[in-house]
Amino acid sequence: MSEVIGLEFDNFIPIISDGNILLITGYMAGFAVSFFKWSFLIGIFLLLLGILFEQYSRWQLEKSAFTDKTFVNIHGKPLHYVKKGQGNCTVVFQSGMGSGHGIWREIQDSLASDAVTLSYDRNGLGLSEANGTPATNDAISEELQLLLEKTNCPKPYILVGHSMAGIYLRPFIKQHEKDIVGIVFADASHPLQIKKASPELLQALRVPSPWLIKFAMNTGVYRVLYSFVPMSAEIPMDHPLHQQERDFFYRSYHKTIEELAHDEQNFEDAEQYTSFGDIPLTVIMGTAEVRYAGIKHETVKAEYHQLWNKAQHDLLNLSSHSRLVEAPNSGHMLQVQDSQLLVEEIRKLLP
Repeated sequence: MSEVIGLEFDNFIPIISDGNILLITGYMAGFAVSFFKWSFLIGIFLLLLGILFEQYSRWQLEKSAFTDKTFVNIHGKPLHYVKKGQGNCTVVFQSGMGSGHGIWREIQDSLASDAVTLSYDRNGLGLSEANGTPATNDAISEELQLLLEKTNCPKPYILVGHSMAGIYLRPFIKQHEKDIVGIVFADASHPLQIKKASPELLQALRVPSPWLIKFAMNTGVYRVLYSFVPMSAEIPMDHPLHQQERDFFYRSYHKTIEELAHDEQNFEDAEQYTSFGDIPLTVIMGTAEVRYAGIKHETVKAEYHQLWNKAQHDLLNLSSHSRLVEAPNSGHMLQVQDSQLLVEEIRKLLP
């Protein structure tokens, strides 16, 4: 059999002359050039199509986005807020990094019958215009103070902070201890969480680079992608929060990148605020496994679980009057799966 193959192969060799080799090589080279040229042109066309689609989508959304919305002028720019309810105190909602007022909508509506409630978009996020102030704890606290004054929200305050709001709110809490009757930290960040995390955990939790975020936002990739897949394992695609973030994150991504750049500075700044005195503090921690959905390695997952559990328990030391509540249906996004639990815990702090 091998002899037959060898014979056929020997007979085949003379057929391929030097001229034929040159012809085949030239044809293949021409095909490759043509392929890459057309691929490049198609890529450029799709890129331009995506940019046009994104700009058209923004134009359509903004035709009605600002209708019946409320704003107040802070540092020369309009800041969007939602104020609901009546009462003798104000429940103030502060969102985490890159997040706006919409994450509190269901909870705010539920509490509006019990107290004045206030949620808002920090400058540069959501419907609020960027006003040039930095994304530092002090600047965010000052912005909140001005907002409360200009919207005539009655004291005392109950502060409800999610995620990085546990860092952002610290200067405000220290400056207004006498005006605060309760604090709820909803899966709030801890000042030492970055310093305590291993390089492997930080790598697992990393966010996309700023250039990639900007590319995805401006070419329509972000909008198209999240029209077909969930942006988080904790947020169903049919949830209003998913739709809001898909539609309007283009208004927030610049400030989100800025807030991310101030991460380490804000964590270090927050370390100086070690006590809220005897202000009642409720720490609510998500305990569902969905928190770890994006982490593949079991050792890293175990580290994250231990680190977050320890951090949440350590937050209890901020007040002499603190308690820990577990949210069994949630990982980090308590407002989605454990909204009623949040409502109940906030109500317990009402004067």
